[in-house]
Amino acid sequence: MLEVLVSKKLVVRVPCAVIEHNGKILAGQRSAALSFPLKWEFPGGKVEQNESDEEALVREIMEELNVEIDILQRLPETSKDQGWREIILVPFICNLHTNNIILTEHEQIRWLSPEDLPTLDWTEADLNVIQNYLEFLSVK
Repeated sequence: MLEVLVSKKLVVRVPCAVIEHNGKILAGQRSAALSFPLKWEFPGGKVEQNESDEEALVREIMEELNVEIDILQRLPETSKDQGWREIILVPFICNLHTNNIILTEHEQIRWLSPEDLPTLDWTEADLNVIQNYLEFLSVK
């Protein structure tokens, strides 16, 4: 009898922060050394074992930006199928609890008004987050 191995697709949950501060939103440019080099994203990172989305986000923002955040609102999840894996972005609207940002992973950050967010070269999955965020603002 022939056994068939079925490989399961890797599914990666990535909480990300839509950080609001003084009417602007924080965008981070990915490092040239990472996947999607120099594309723009909302900062965040992978959930580790036994971690909630919110716990992972607080930890990742501290690691990437050296700031504490307050999580205010969850936005709809978006996903990007890359063939061998699926990335599920779990966005949260946040504000800064502390504001002395120190970049550890990003090339640079920019603070943009919501209507200017689409002007950057975003990762594909983050474009869906922008759309959901703008829709959220329109009914707020």
